[in-house]
Amino acid sequence: MSERVTAERVKVFAAAARVPIQDDAATRAARAVEPTVRRRDELDLQLQLETEPASFVAIARKGAKR
Repeated sequence: MSERVTAERVKVFAAAARVPIQDDAATRAARAVEPTVRRRDELDLQLQLETEPASFVAIARKGAKR
């Protein structure tokens, strides 16, 4: 990852999720998660992400015979 968690990044993610966030809250959130993100990066931990269940339906329909 090697990118820092900044208040600006938190604001971008909040805006993408359509969640209003104040500047001071974005700063606090960034400060709170930065050590964990940095440690994960230093340890080179890989987190497995599961596919959203709704996408299984989309894939099944795409492959279905009509």
